[in-house]
Amino acid sequence: MQDTGIVRRIDELGRVVIPKELRRTLRMREGDPLEIYTQNNQLIFKKYSPLASLMENASAVADGIKETTDCACMVTDTDKVLYVTDNKYKHLLDQHLSSDIDKILKERRCVVINGGGYERLSLVQGGERWIEGLIVAPIASNGDCYGAVIMVGNPAFSNAKKLVELGANFLSKQF
Repeated sequence: MQDTGIVRRIDELGRVVIPKELRRTLRMREGDPLEIYTQNNQLIFKKYSPLASLMENASAVADGIKETTDCACMVTDTDKVLYVTDNKYKHLLDQHLSSDIDKILKERRCVVINGGGYERLSLVQGGERWIEGLIVAPIASNGDCYGAVIMVGNPAFSNAKKLVELGANFLSKQF
């Protein structure tokens, strides 16, 4: 673990302010849940991903979409890629999502990109990939966005958007 050199005091209510530089680096936003625990006599603050606890269901949804459409599918939380069905995209696992995907998640609506006008889209930070087709369906429940189901490729049938939305809706019902 790297030392940052930043010292903060605990106030009378037991609160600690996490410095803005660290929040920006770790992509922590106001309202983000934190998991707090101790390990080896250290206090650990970790960004909590409720979707990570549903990985058995999330991977089954993504695998089902892959089998049905023959297109790569991935599941993300609001911060990074959690699961990928296709070896071609395995390098994206645990990568932070791009601002392009962040924007789509904030809008909380399904987006279909099929080349025209959006020939380049970054899926993860620092990466730009040629996209033949892309469907992003946010996983949202009670006004909160928990992540997305993303299908990459042009499926051979017209109801792919509905299939990806169905997967995202199924996962949203788990919250």
